[in-house]
Amino acid sequence: MELLKQALTANPDDVDAWLVVAAVVDQPERKRQCLNRVLSLDPVNQIARDELLEMDRAAMGGTPPSAPRPVADNRPDPPPSYPTSTSAFESGSAAFASNYPASTPAFESAPQQSPPVASQAQAKAAPRPASKARVEKPLVFKFPLFWRILTYVALAFFLCLGLLVASLDVVKGLLFFGLAFLTMFSVMIISPKVEVSEKGIRASGLLSSSEVGWNDIKSMKSGGLGHTLQLLKSDGQVVKVSTQVSGYPRIVEIMRQKRPDLFGLAASPAGQGNLVGSGYEQGSSVPAVAFSGSKKFEKSFLAQYAMTFLYTPVCLLAAWSMLSEPEYRVGALLLIIVCGVLMALALFQVKTIKVEPNKLTLETLFGEKDFSAREIKEIKMKTVRTRSGTARHYVKVVPVQGNGYSLAGFSEGEEIIYGFLTNWWSTYRNR
Repeated sequence: MELLKQALTANPDDVDAWLVVAAVVDQPERKRQCLNRVLSLDPVNQIARDELLEMDRAAMGGTPPSAPRPVADNRPDPPPSYPTSTSAFESGSAAFASNYPASTPAFESAPQQSPPVASQAQAKAAPRPASKARVEKPLVFKFPLFWRILTYVALAFFLCLGLLVASLDVVKGLLFFGLAFLTMFSVMIISPKVEVSEKGIRASGLLSSSEVGWNDIKSMKSGGLGHTLQLLKSDGQVVKVSTQVSGYPRIVEIMRQKRPDLFGLAASPAGQGNLVGSGYEQGSSVPAVAFSGSKKFEKSFLAQYAMTFLYTPVCLLAAWSMLSEPEYRVGALLLIIVCGVLMALALFQVKTIKVEPNKLTLETLFGEKDFSAREIKEIKMKTVRTRSGTARHYVKVVPVQGNGYSLAGFSEGEEIIYGFLTNWWSTYRNR
C-alpha cells in the first residue's frame, strides 16, 4: 500500500493506481469510492463501470461483486531497493497529504499486506471478462408492488361482485362489469417492465414487447406526457421505456454510462463499440470522450405559468365568497393564502438552463445564478410518487454553498437534463 501511496503522490490522477486500490479494498463503500474516483478521471472507463454495475446488481439481490484481479507484469522482479531518483517516487509525503490526506477512507480500510504489484509500471488491473450470470440475469424494474397488488385486487373484486349481482339482476351487474373494464386500463398502466442487461434494454407491457441494443440506439426523447422514454433505433423503430417503474433513475444512470454520447459527450464511432459492448476485451482502448459544445434548456411559457393560470380563478372566486358570504370568510381567506403561496412558488422555479464549458447558468424570473463545476456538490435525479401512484421525476442540483435547485417541467425530459448536466459536471469538476 505504501507503493500505491507513493504512486498517487506522484500522480493523483493515475487511473490504474486507483483501480488497484479498488481491487485490494475489502469494504464495499470504500471500493465504490475508489471506482467513482476512477470515473471522475475517466468517465468511460469500462472496468470501473462494470464493477459499479455489478455492485448495484448485488445490492438488488444479484450476484455478489468480485474485485478486478490485478495481474503482475511478466518481466523479472525488480531489485529489493528502489532508487530514489525514479521520477514516479520523487514527490514527498507532503504533496500526498495536501492532495489526499492520510485519513482517506480508501487507504484506511485497505489490508496491511503487500500489494499484488511491485512497482507503478506493474500496477495494471487486468480487465475481467464478462460473467455469464451478468448476461443471463438482467436488472428488472417494475411498477411498485403495492400498486400492482391493489390494482389486481380491485379488478378481481369488481369481476366477482359483477358476477354475483348479475346472477340476481343482469342490468345492475353491468355497472360492476363497467368498473372492472375501467380497472383494466389501470392494469395496463402498471404492467410495463424494463430489463437492463449488458446487451441492451428491453421494454415489455401487457400487449407488447420490444428491445434495443446499446449500439443500436440512435437518439432518444421524452414522450407520452413524460410517462415514457422513447428510444429511436437505427432501423427507425421506437422502443418505449416506461418512466413509472421503480428505480427509473438507475436506468437513466446505466444508460448514461453505456451511451454518454446521447447526453452531450462526443465519442468517436470506432471506440463506441468498446464502450457499449457486453464485455471488455483486454488490450482494447477506451475511447477518449469529452463534453462538447453548449446547450440551452428553456421551459415553455405554459409549463412555467400553468399553475398561476389555474389558481388565479380560484383566488378570485374565494375573494368573492369572502365578500358576499361573511360566514365563509375564514375558509375563503385560507384558500386565498394557499393559492397565493402555490402561485408564488411557480415564479421562483428555474425556467432556463444554460450549459457552457465549465459554466452552468440557472435562470429564474428574478435573476440568474452562474456556477462552475467545482462550485457544485452533487447532481442527482430523484423521484416523488403521488397518492395515485404516478411517479414525478426531477433533477436536483446541490451547490457547495446555498440552497439546491429542482429542475422539472422541461420539454426535453428530466433524464436528458440529468445525463447532460452529469456529463458536464464529470468533465470539469476536477479541472
